[in-house]
Amino acid sequence: MTKWVIHQHSQQLLKQLPVFMPDATLGVVRSLSPNDLQAIGLNWLMVNTFHLLKQPGEKTLEQAGGLKNLMNWPGFLASDSGGFQLFSLIQKNPNLGKITDEGVILYSGPKKQKKTLFTPEKSIRLQFAIGSDIKIVLDDFSPPDADEARLETSVKRTIAWAKRAKAEFDQQLQARPAQHPNPRPLLLAPIQGHNNKKWRRYCADALLEIGFDIYGFGGWPLDHNGQFDYQLAQFNAQLTPDEYPRFALGVGSLENIVRLYLMGYQFFDCVLPTRDARHQRLYIFQTDPQALDLANIKKLATNHQLDKIFDYLYIGQSKYQTAFQQISEHCDCPICQNQQINRAYLHHLFKIKDSSAWRLATLHNLRTYQLLMEALSR
Repeated sequence: MTKWVIHQHSQQLLKQLPVFMPDATLGVVRSLSPNDLQAIGLNWLMVNTFHLLKQPGEKTLEQAGGLKNLMNWPGFLASDSGGFQLFSLIQKNPNLGKITDEGVILYSGPKKQKKTLFTPEKSIRLQFAIGSDIKIVLDDFSPPDADEARLETSVKRTIAWAKRAKAEFDQQLQARPAQHPNPRPLLLAPIQGHNNKKWRRYCADALLEIGFDIYGFGGWPLDHNGQFDYQLAQFNAQLTPDEYPRFALGVGSLENIVRLYLMGYQFFDCVLPTRDARHQRLYIFQTDPQALDLANIKKLATNHQLDKIFDYLYIGQSKYQTAFQQISEHCDCPICQNQQINRAYLHHLFKIKDSSAWRLATLHNLRTYQLLMEALSR
């Protein structure tokens, strides 16, 4: 097994943990500017390699000198390989593509007149064009309903692709100028195998042997009842030594983050706070987050009392039409600091479908997530 050592010039990427990355699929958190994100303390974003391939495209990214230059983002980026999106696309409509050992074949339409091949190497090259700080290898997402034969195929293909991606990553690093202005990026490999412990362990052991900087909790995180599978998350965390950072890919809710951080995960990304904001669901602290630290959060989690910290409200409900108090008394986001933007006004903005409603609600939800990150780091 390759011993992992953080390269000295990459240490700044891991200065403050835990980290939550909002969804910025195409280089934007919908309705927010980079200045908005910085103002609420966010330093990381998650973008999607496959979608950026389509727009703005590899050529534009290279000419811009990377996505950070294109969007004027001074923080850090992680780039999802696009594996889950490709799996979802093909699962919904098999006529649009298929997954092979070589890579993912995509068709231009149901008549299959034109096809393109998206490979582990192509994904890595695109991520270098993006200029992301954490690059994720292309994996074969383990279907939640797969039998053992399909899980074996998924795991062994994920390992083979990871080895190819690592080789391409090393080649791209060697081709960079010696005095490259950016720190060495980190390479992440997701662990697949769904809830089959044998194959998930097999996957983790093989990926550790290849050697990566970060390991991800890959696959579907929900059990057959649609509940978050904390036992699986705990098992996955135990598959890699503690000196390796762990990324809970696609996770999650505020409670998910607390419980997985206590298991040893440090990186999180999810569409939930931004998507919920657009659907009028706002997160609320029930206590002052500045008074919270890891010790008392851990105590509440152990006693199954996290509901004493978090709550939420649906601002579109009629009862908020005349609710003139601020969104949350325990939040320092721009809308909670500004007494002019109270619950009734935000309710009104959503009712008239003004675009500022999305922006204000998104700012609030993301600041709530960042306040939790700050509390966990104390």
